[in-house]
Amino acid sequence: MTERKTNFKTIWQRAKIRPILLLFAFQGIAFALLLFLPMGLMMNSLGNSFPFIENAEKIQSDGITANATLTGIKGIDNITVNGNNPQILTYEFDNNGQKTESKFSVFEPEKTDNLKIGDIIPIKHLNGESMPTEFEQYSFSMDFMYYIAGAILLIGLILSYLLYSRINKEISLYKTGRIMDGKIISISHNKGFTFSKFGSSMDVHYEYGNNVAKSRTNNFALTNNKSIGDSIKILVSKDGNSSCLYPELIAKTNGWKENYVA
Repeated sequence: MTERKTNFKTIWQRAKIRPILLLFAFQGIAFALLLFLPMGLMMNSLGNSFPFIENAEKIQSDGITANATLTGIKGIDNITVNGNNPQILTYEFDNNGQKTESKFSVFEPEKTDNLKIGDIIPIKHLNGESMPTEFEQYSFSMDFMYYIAGAILLIGLILSYLLYSRINKEISLYKTGRIMDGKIISISHNKGFTFSKFGSSMDVHYEYGNNVAKSRTNNFALTNNKSIGDSIKILVSKDGNSSCLYPELIAKTNGWKENYVA
């Protein structure tokens, strides 16, 4: 079966007559992606700022107890919570006769304010990793921002799907719909965006057979010199359940033949 020719311009023309749906779909996806990018860069930068022990729970339960000597206390300057900075504790301990240095991130100002270089702190170590037992590990989390970005992305994708489903139905009619005549019931104009003509269109209600339908177009010439009760050319699906206005300008641009039978 030969289909009528369409192109990307046809799809764009059908999308832009639904400006609200198009705008929110685009903004939802664009905002989410723009949010993910700086968040990823920020998390990568912060991840390089302080150490993080992946197997903290296993070290706590199965680790070997030892004492370590505190050799450094350094604040993480690019993170501030209530006027306080997380701290990186650097310490040394004996691991089977070998002096080992480790670092650990904490955020417990009431404890770290009393620490000084040379203090002995209890630790546990396992398979080359260690952690102090008197401090909770600090980790900077922006999971809530990922949830927000993910929710916005999901909304954008849902709106994009709704836009696609409406356009796809019309494109299918453009390709294989039967040319028929409908009778105009009413014509209403949509102004689009207030400060521009983008999205301006009109809704034409018409009837064919026992069906009443509505189709949107931005080709205002279609209804020139037409009034309620006049006939207008439409495209109807093979089962007769869906239809749209026959797009005269698109048909001429793509070289459609009016005597075409899908």
